[in-house]
Amino acid sequence: MSNLTNKGDQQMARQSNRKPSKKRSAKSNQMAGRLPRNAPPIEVTISHIGGRGDGIAKALYTHNYSEAEHDVFVPASLPGERLLVQPLSLTSQGIKARIIELYTPSPDRHSPRCDAFPACGGCRFQHWDETEISNWKSALVANFLDRTKIKAGTIRPLYSSPLKSRRRASFHLKCIADRAIVGFREHMGQHIISPDGCAVLHPNLLALQNALQDFASAHLPSGFAADAHANLLDRSTGNAKDSNICLYIEPISGAQPWSPDMLAKLGDWAASIRLARLSVSDHGSPMTLFAPEIPVVQFGKIGVSPPPGAFLQATRDGEAMLQNAIAEIAGSARQIVDLFAGCGTLSLPLLDNITNLLAVEQSEGALAALKFGVDAAGIGGRVKTAGRNLFDAPLMPDELEGFDMAILDPPRSGAAAQCQMLAQSGIATIAMVSCNPASFARDAAILTESGFQLEWVQVIDQFSFSNHLEMIGGFRR
Repeated sequence: MSNLTNKGDQQMARQSNRKPSKKRSAKSNQMAGRLPRNAPPIEVTISHIGGRGDGIAKALYTHNYSEAEHDVFVPASLPGERLLVQPLSLTSQGIKARIIELYTPSPDRHSPRCDAFPACGGCRFQHWDETEISNWKSALVANFLDRTKIKAGTIRPLYSSPLKSRRRASFHLKCIADRAIVGFREHMGQHIISPDGCAVLHPNLLALQNALQDFASAHLPSGFAADAHANLLDRSTGNAKDSNICLYIEPISGAQPWSPDMLAKLGDWAASIRLARLSVSDHGSPMTLFAPEIPVVQFGKIGVSPPPGAFLQATRDGEAMLQNAIAEIAGSARQIVDLFAGCGTLSLPLLDNITNLLAVEQSEGALAALKFGVDAAGIGGRVKTAGRNLFDAPLMPDELEGFDMAILDPPRSGAAAQCQMLAQSGIATIAMVSCNPASFARDAAILTESGFQLEWVQVIDQFSFSNHLEMIGGFRR
């Protein structure tokens, strides 16, 4: 449900002062593999679901007078279905296509739970039986482990968060003519789809989406575009009736629209809908406009006020599952290093039972929030923090001396460099969390080849109807 800007595109823009011509844009589309709109449709039978959630089939296809067999990727399709599809693009990976007609539906096909499916890019599997989705995600993890020849002692049954429990979202906002639209970017496109009747988001976030759309329609200028990052926290130190939502608005259009009048209107709007905090990006740095009290997320007994736009686990119950798993893996460990620590989601609940914690994280704001929380709780003496980019500068074996456990929760790309150092260290216990089974399996192989055993894996689905998942593995020498 979120998107990142392309740094390469930004660099190219700096190298040229002129906009690309229409002729250049057309050439760029051709190079990207876009097929003509009148490309002939093809009939396919879906064999399986790929890692990105598309149904995959094989088909012969003629392009530029050359016939070859290609993989065909079809969103919103299911294994065993026979379809007529429209090819949209052709690359070295295969053909992307959309459904024209469904000849033979799968018995596992369901009516979508949300009217925005399949256009909305937030969900990929609204049409699929929920048990089959769980089976597919569990099999995805098992297959990646098998490919790297890793034997897990146990793969525990998948846990799924309940519907309407998603507590964070990144909405896209765009003002067009006399109105604005707030929602999620469509799959395989740039249009923004309003998630009316969303079965995934917490009702408070849906109410925020509607309120933001009304405000933007009335007050923001045409052409304005932004990402609006919302976190539903646990409480604030003020009125319990407040929404507990922290909102961070980050413009993606060229000009900054933050006139004094606009900032005042935003602050008044935040107060009217009782936000816990409203911040905006002011030339890349957060500027808080409204925060009557301190917004708090609870990690064990520690209350932390995360910085604007901070990463939090997607659901409260999914977070609790991860925290309980970390505690189980930790056992009697007393000296713990938390790598990619964030605001302390996974390590702070352990502080009742451990002697020392080192939290390592690149984000200065996240580390400051973590340290402020433990200091306020009176146990800051047991917690040290270190700002570090662990991709470029992983903790070395000598820096890991004295620790008996490591916690890792890296981004999707994983933590290969840090795992190499952990493999050479004296640490005996590792808990590794991942949202990407491919990078998890690669990093797990580094550990197991150095003498660690992957004792068990737990798959946690905080992302209903999407192809995403969370997983945690317990490693012991």
